[in-house]
Amino acid sequence: MKRILFSSVLVFTFLLGISATASEGITGKWKTTMGPGGDMVITFEFKVNGDQLTGTVSTPMGDQEISNGKVDGNSISFETKMMDSTIKHTGKLDGEVIKLKVEMPEGGFQGPPSGDDPGNGITLTRVK
Repeated sequence: MKRILFSSVLVFTFLLGISATASEGITGKWKTTMGPGGDMVITFEFKVNGDQLTGTVSTPMGDQEISNGKVDGNSISFETKMMDSTIKHTGKLDGEVIKLKVEMPEGGFQGPPSGDDPGNGITLTRVK
């Protein structure tokens, strides 16, 4: 009985460690470039507290606060507001990058390819 309890505690601790490591990997400052010449820099600053994601997205048009942010392992989701529109973001930490899909208010998407979507996606790299 003690071995089963001990084994269960070890497995739980291991899984908790994996989750904490993923969350810590998301916390920090990330950037991407967009636009026809790749000249528009967008900076994401993520803060993870448990399964909650907060922070800001900085663009040449100003800063937007992250709302409704969630972390589930290596996956993130959050929203930003620009003028009266809500922009939805979903992504995944993949090694040293975050691959992000953005749902624009008009219904269009920018993000990693999925299914028949040939989009190149938005890849965030850590600011060091």
